[in-house]
Amino acid sequence: MACFWFNQNDTRIEIPSAEEVNNVTYYKIIVTVGEIKWHVLHRYSEFFDLHNQLVTDHGVSKDILPSKKVIRNKCPIFIESRRKGLEEYCQKILNYLKRTMPRIFIEFFHFHIYDIFFLLQNLALRFFLEADLLLSSSKSYALTPLELHAASECLKKPFPAVENTDSRYDFTHVLDLYSQLKILTINGSGSPYRNSSVIPNQLPFDLASFKELTSLVLIKVSLDKILSLGNLRTTLQKLYVHNTNMSSISQILQCDVLHKCSIDSSQIWTNVTVVNFTNNNLIEIDKTISLVPNLKTLILDSNKISCISGLAELSNLSHLSLSNNLISMCNQLHTKIGNILTLNLSQNSVSSLKGFRKLYSLVNLDLSCNKIDEIEEITHLGDLPCLENLVLTGNCLATTVDYRIKVLEHFKDRAKDICLDNEKPTQNEIDKVSVLRALRIVKEGKAPDLTNNAYT
Repeated sequence: MACFWFNQNDTRIEIPSAEEVNNVTYYKIIVTVGEIKWHVLHRYSEFFDLHNQLVTDHGVSKDILPSKKVIRNKCPIFIESRRKGLEEYCQKILNYLKRTMPRIFIEFFHFHIYDIFFLLQNLALRFFLEADLLLSSSKSYALTPLELHAASECLKKPFPAVENTDSRYDFTHVLDLYSQLKILTINGSGSPYRNSSVIPNQLPFDLASFKELTSLVLIKVSLDKILSLGNLRTTLQKLYVHNTNMSSISQILQCDVLHKCSIDSSQIWTNVTVVNFTNNNLIEIDKTISLVPNLKTLILDSNKISCISGLAELSNLSHLSLSNNLISMCNQLHTKIGNILTLNLSQNSVSSLKGFRKLYSLVNLDLSCNKIDEIEEITHLGDLPCLENLVLTGNCLATTVDYRIKVLEHFKDRAKDICLDNEKPTQNEIDKVSVLRALRIVKEGKAPDLTNNAYT
């Protein structure tokens, strides 16, 4: 981002061209501060209004603005002459006002959007006006890497004192709000910001100013630009990372760690119970997932994960979602996620259910849109004592004649308790299941055990 106070001698305001929009002439203003550039469009009447206020309130000389012309003001020669005059005017008022930088000047040339110091002033004013309402309700806010970078830089660099500064623009308003926020969303971008050369995801920032965050949402953020987490490892309860290039969980859980190959107790996220890393580029559940030992809900949908692993140490994990990944084999799942209650493996390539047969705590299972072809695979689920909800739509077996009856039959006396594909069994279905069970028993040559009223 730009920083005018450290590049005063390397700041220029130029007007290289004019353009017509809806029969109105606009002058393209390019502001350059150090290596950062941005452009602004203004018509002459806006310059005129600016100038009148600068003359009245800030002592700018009255006769330095090119004069108005009512007749033939669309003439190319006149427009070029006015362009040159306005460019000279911009340089003059910049030199005259650079010590005071009045608000009207800052906003006219968009310093409050692209410059670290003036962006923070703008943010401070917003928080001065809105903080009480915000903190009395949701304590939630969305920021960009630009705003976070600006705050991080301001804490590191001693900015010069500015003459006639309004207390409403004081940086402390920003720090006060940051320190009390509970929920923070950070929206990143890899494209140039608005009309500037600034790339938000190239700006480093830290999160040390956030003292009470319980929920953090990162969207399209470059994780390697997070320099410090402050005390987030002890306060955070929910962590969401979406639409990034993250290929390893360590990129977020150890984002502030230089040597990510080592894991120690100082890196543990003590209170995190919910992790949602949907829509990234994860290829595996790596060992750093152990840094969230109290995790209860893990959502890794829409990644590139090919197997379930690395979860054995998470004894509190009860909800796992791996929808839309590359999983085909599910072997010995009870040794990996033995305490799981809800498991979503929809939109994968699972063909065998043998690995599910000892998930005795499992209540909800979504296997929709996989490659399960044979009804007999349900045998491996039939003895799961807690299973209540099963989704199999989108598999080949779901096209079998009397599919629901044949699936429910595998659950024997518990058939009536199974909600299959989001529908509870009808009485007619339960009756048919009973008939099929009786036929199967006869076929297998077994007889009823009248002592416990069950078949053996």
